Amino acid sequence: MTSEEIDGDLESEVEKIVKSEIISYERRIQGSTRTLEEPLYFVKWKGCSEDENTWAPAEHLEHAKELVEEFHRENPDMPNLG
Repeated sequence: MTSEEIDGDLESEVEKIVKSEIISYERRIQGSTRTLEEPLYFVKWKGCSEDENTWAPAEHLEHAKELVEEFHRENPDMPNLG
């Protein structure tokens, strides 16, 4: 996995955004059940095989904004999470 230092932290480098989804799940909060939604991107990491792709929230991809924008230009029907 290729990593680079960004703002003093070691971060993995995004090679490509594969897809986006909004995951819904239920959570019990203060005595009631709520449906929560979590927007996620499926990410291909530079230097890793496709077997190592992972889901990542949009806020973890702020250093890959150009790749996210390119993904949405090429895939206008996928959920835009930004």
